[in-house]
Amino acid sequence: MREQLMNPDAEELRSLMGFYAGEVERCIRCGFCNSVCPTSNIEQSFKDSHKSRGRLVMLQSILWNSSNLSPFSNKFLELIDLCFGCRRCLVVCPASIPIPQIMWHVRYAAERRKANPTPYTLRAFLVNYDKIAKAASSLSTLSSRLINSSLGRGMASKLLGLHKDVKLPPYRPLKKTKRRRVKEEADRLVFFGDVFPLYHEGDTTRRFLDKLEEMGFEVVIPKQRQAGIPLLEAGLIDEARKIAEYNVSILTSYVSEGYKILTLSPAAYLALKKDYITLIGSRAEEVAEKTIDATQLANQLLKIGMVKPQNLRNQPIVYHSSCFSQATGLSSVIVEMLQNIGCSIMLSTPRCCGVAGMWGLLRKNYEKAIAVGEPLFNELRNVSVAIVSQSETCRLWLRNNLERDDVKHPIEIFLERTA
Repeated sequence: MREQLMNPDAEELRSLMGFYAGEVERCIRCGFCNSVCPTSNIEQSFKDSHKSRGRLVMLQSILWNSSNLSPFSNKFLELIDLCFGCRRCLVVCPASIPIPQIMWHVRYAAERRKANPTPYTLRAFLVNYDKIAKAASSLSTLSSRLINSSLGRGMASKLLGLHKDVKLPPYRPLKKTKRRRVKEEADRLVFFGDVFPLYHEGDTTRRFLDKLEEMGFEVVIPKQRQAGIPLLEAGLIDEARKIAEYNVSILTSYVSEGYKILTLSPAAYLALKKDYITLIGSRAEEVAEKTIDATQLANQLLKIGMVKPQNLRNQPIVYHSSCFSQATGLSSVIVEMLQNIGCSIMLSTPRCCGVAGMWGLLRKNYEKAIAVGEPLFNELRNVSVAIVSQSETCRLWLRNNLERDDVKHPIEIFLERTA
């Protein structure tokens, strides 16, 4: 009976969402997701339709043909856009509903329908983000000046929809060095960087990889594409799948030769450990199994005594546990690593900063991103010690909004405090 009554838009949505339409129907409407959803707890989200549960209820009503709202209307898709993929809901949902993945597939359906599609220039930027960053890094000084000039910001605002007040990170590409000779029995690592470690924070990446090589590790940096999570969050699932297939094919060849995969970005780690399996299935499982984050490796080296902390006085710091650090379970590892190198954690805060990758940088989301982040900014505004966050965009957002430069990756602290 439901199929006979189904309106064409709802039927098309169900078809394009596939498996995830059924996942919507499993929602029991408990509202636990509202309690942790960053955009559900800001002043602008006083209506139920602006909250996480409200989005799922609306989807259920559309799929069950009990709503006149079109799933391809601008009004509906603007509400869907309030989910920026933080993954906090996955921890609290008693029914284990994959809420972020559902929202990806709603956006995917809208993209296929060409309903409120991602603007062409932004779409091209997201698909080619790594290639653009690589090209800009070849003239890093000039590119860094341009992107934060009035001309550069104007272009970013017009072409990409970025807010005019966004300060973009300078280009500091990973410099190639002559590979060291290593022993045949050396532990072998293949580095999967994503954009920030390769093109914006290459100096930190280089110092960490050099340290590993000095300790006898073999480190290889192969050809690779971006991790692709921004594509998923924009609903560009086909494009993300192509990137996943490329990266997995490259990394699988190294895994078969005994390499472990090393990441320095929580987005890269999350993509390899979870998202690629969602996108391409069992082909990505071996890659996921062999992936280790830099913070995990650093902590292991400290525990077995291969790296020792310098005899420095205790260093007080504040630790910001980013959404992806929580989603990957790396937050506890990071805290332990920092303590093992003599850091005293004055404050560990799990609050969301609001930036959500590129979401908060966009003009249409900027004010909402500030509203999400304001409780965290207030918490950190008078802090006088260094702030540590694993997420690259969280560090960027905190520097912008707190107007301070000492917001660091935990591996930076590791490098400063170990011999």
